[in-house]
Amino acid sequence: MVDDGYAEVVNIDISTVVTEAMQKKYSNRPQLIYMKMDVRDMSAFQTCSFDAVIDKGTLDSLLCGNNSQQNAFKMLKEVWRVLKDKGVYILVTYGAPIYRLHLLRDSCSWTIKLHVIEKLLLGESSEHPKWELTNPLPLDDDESSVGTLLGKNPDVHYIYICTKDDSLKAGLKPEVAVGSGTGT
Repeated sequence: MVDDGYAEVVNIDISTVVTEAMQKKYSNRPQLIYMKMDVRDMSAFQTCSFDAVIDKGTLDSLLCGNNSQQNAFKMLKEVWRVLKDKGVYILVTYGAPIYRLHLLRDSCSWTIKLHVIEKLLLGESSEHPKWELTNPLPLDDDESSVGTLLGKNPDVHYIYICTKDDSLKAGLKPEVAVGSGTGT
């Protein structure tokens, strides 16, 4: 991200071992900040202080532990809190919509778009991807549209783009993103 021009990238982990190792590894990149922190309590950060939060496995890890639902909701509420209005939470996961959408929808009033990337072996390429990455998958209330499009047990990474919209907190139903096939 630093190579792409981001001036400050804050990374958190619950493990001091991880944060210290990453600080050492990337000591030549002062734009990367590493902090030991529990994602369920990010009180060190002010409300509405981030434009984006990227999660590559944290929610999945919480869902494998004790009190998984409660911990997942705590995390998602904290992510919502630290995001600015119109900020995005990008969740990269193996969790299919049937397992993740209810968590996302029940925790906060996100506008959600779903993208997928096929899992490929190193050096492998896909001539005919299951779905074009730039097009969001259509979502419906019972998640059946995704299964219809991708089939049962697709070998994909799911990428949920959850946009915070403070206007939705007033009890309005969040929009469900539907891919138009035009890349928008």
